[in-house]
Amino acid sequence: MAEFYSPFVYWGQTKEYVSLRVDLRVVTDEIVNITEDKFKFEAVAVGVKGKNKYVIDIDLYLPIDTKKSKYKVTEKAVEVQLWKNGVGEIWPRLTEKTIKLHWLKIDFDKFHLEDDSEDERNNETGVMEDFDKNFLYDKDKHPMNFKLTYTFLYNLFQFLGFFYIFIRLQYKFIQNGEDAKTTAFEDVGNQVMLCQMVAILEVVHPMIGLVKTGWVAPFAQVFGRNLILFLLVLQEPLIQIAPVVWYLFVVWSFIELVRYPYYMFSSSNIEINLLTWLRYTLWIPLYPLGFLMEGTVVIMSIPLFEQSNKFSIMYPGSDRYILYFPWFLHAYLVLLALAAYKMMNYMYIQRKKKLGVGYKSKTSEKKKSA
Repeated sequence: MAEFYSPFVYWGQTKEYVSLRVDLRVVTDEIVNITEDKFKFEAVAVGVKGKNKYVIDIDLYLPIDTKKSKYKVTEKAVEVQLWKNGVGEIWPRLTEKTIKLHWLKIDFDKFHLEDDSEDERNNETGVMEDFDKNFLYDKDKHPMNFKLTYTFLYNLFQFLGFFYIFIRLQYKFIQNGEDAKTTAFEDVGNQVMLCQMVAILEVVHPMIGLVKTGWVAPFAQVFGRNLILFLLVLQEPLIQIAPVVWYLFVVWSFIELVRYPYYMFSSSNIEINLLTWLRYTLWIPLYPLGFLMEGTVVIMSIPLFEQSNKFSIMYPGSDRYILYFPWFLHAYLVLLALAAYKMMNYMYIQRKKKLGVGYKSKTSEKKKSA
């Protein structure tokens, strides 16, 4: 039996019809069967499991009008409109039986159950040539909601910030040669600190449900970078003029030149194959380099903080320490090594999910054609 998956389906309703949005892109070979009490859909498409076969089979809560019910395949999703037999009936659920389907979600933007004006009702119940104009109102006519606009602008802001940092570092290097590596913090330090302070929002976003990812991974990355930047580099002038800071800023900014555009387009459900490949490939050389540069900064900082006693806390009237900051830095090196392993293992798994599935699918298609 061929393997298939269930895509995410978002449903809503008005008094006249039930709407479904099937979260699939690049849909091919679709088979749609709409009967009075069942909706069945299958296709080869790109969804939550990459490019695969996806199947939906729903026993509906009440019978529907099959003659008026329609579906439409768009670039971003499959939009379905199931017209109710009884106008004004409110469905308490989509399915015939009370069951929990992990892939079925409520689309609150498509729930319009209040009384409409006569003009609005006439528009909604018009002939099906008005289907695109009425049914796809949210997606095509008003695609920019607050969440989409905010995430797009946030990622655009960060991309432009790191783009400026990367270009200025290269320009200074071309202009001044090796001397530019000792002035990196002076040249772009303020810009890097601004971008990293703004990056704290990446920990907040998943906590308030703005994005679907967890908060642990962004917290580890933001905490690690800000510790290096604000507690070590900013506090020690001798570190600021070290060439390792130039290399560190170059690696950080180069990573973000791919990461933020990827997130920017993903928030709009736009997938660029080259950008996806770069996002899940460039980390292979860049992440180890970044962790190496960060570890180098920590090692260089230890003797400097031993001399200055900065951030170390002593018992009053005693020469014993409550907190000896150089010891913390030694411990942080161990945490940094563990974080590096965890992060690269996570990216390896994500690369297999994003790129491995597509490769297997293409290989199997070639075998079938052969």
